[in-house]
Amino acid sequence: MRKILATAAAAILMTGAAPTIAKQDKNEPILVDAVTPSVQWASDVSVDLDRELLRIRPSARTGMPNGLVQVRFEVQDGKAVNARVFHRSGDSWLDRQAVRSIERLADIPDVPGVGDVRTVQANIITASSENAYRVLSARLVDMEEARMASSGAERTVIALNAGTPPAG
Repeated sequence: MRKILATAAAAILMTGAAPTIAKQDKNEPILVDAVTPSVQWASDVSVDLDRELLRIRPSARTGMPNGLVQVRFEVQDGKAVNARVFHRSGDSWLDRQAVRSIERLADIPDVPGVGDVRTVQANIITASSENAYRVLSARLVDMEEARMASSGAERTVIALNAGTPPAG
């Protein structure tokens, strides 16, 4: 059975790491917590997106395609608005289903610490096997590393992480 998966950039995964403790000479340890409000927000919205992605019903004849699609949108009044495909998967059906899943999100909280509208990017991978997932995930990591290394507005996009790799 093909599973729907989504994954975020390595940068988001790195910032979602568990708290660590750093020692400074003879002073008390300093707690470093990498879970910022925006990372927690992305995690919470990703859970909702994952639920919506599970509603996709592929054709019994063709099944779920292997693909990586990136959908960008903004959040206004608790809803995803202006959802559009930023990077196509190569399968127009998958691209449409990804946008529809985003558009079905409801009661999205405002992005923390942001006064103006902020762009959100959902990185969605559909994979029928561990190998397909690894290949697409590696491509996504490369794309997100390049995005994060760029200057300007691309660095302010919030990436969502929904789903898990195939079991087994």
